[in-house]
This record gives sequence, structure tokens and C-alpha cells, in this order.
Amino acid sequence: MRFADSARPSVTGALRALEGVLLGAGRRTALRNARAAVEEDRERAAARREAERALAAVAGRRPPGGPVRSLAP
Repeated sequence: MRFADSARPSVTGALRALEGVLLGAGRRTALRNARAAVEEDRERAAARREAERALAAVAGRRPPGGPVRSLAP
């Protein structure tokens, strides 16, 4: 017997349900906040890398991790 995609629980949903059973409300909130903080840190780091690359391009120098530019005319 096959379930329709909408009938199958997602892994995320299953984990959230398990959290609800095993953890108290305060701990669930703390974990949710921690996950959100980690995601925000990753987004800020990505934005910072992009800004560094843009500034390096404007300044005419090679950005860290970017392609090596030839010095020959």
C-alpha cells in the first residue's frame, strides 16, 4: 500500500512531534531559538563573504577565494 505524498509525514514534522513528546515547552523554545540563531549566523557569514568579494572587485584586487587575475597587460 502506497501513501500519497501529502499523507506521509515529513522528517521535520516527525522530529518536531518527537520533540513535543520528549521535551518540555521551555526546552523546545530554546532549541528552536538556537537553530534560528545558527541559521542567521550562516546568512550573515554568506552576506559578509559576498560584500568582501564585491569590495575587492571594486578595489581591483583579487578577492579571497576568487579567481586569480593575470597581471600581464
